[in-house]
Amino acid sequence: MRTGELHKFSDGMLNDVRTALHDIASGIRMEYLPKRKWSGLDKRKARVMIQDIDNQLFQRRLMRNLEKFVGGRE
Repeated sequence: MRTGELHKFSDGMLNDVRTALHDIASGIRMEYLPKRKWSGLDKRKARVMIQDIDNQLFQRRLMRNLEKFVGGRE
């Protein structure tokens, strides 16, 4: 997945991906992650993707709140 493709995914999917990437970047070993050693480059890429996902989720929350404020959504 590329950062330009984040708009295609739902909030739930982005949260799941963010959790998995956070576990990779932190070095946490979980059952759902592949059993391989992650390189420093992989961890840096994961941190960049986490920042982009956080930004995307923030923008979506902000837009939802603004739409509620002006009466766009129920």
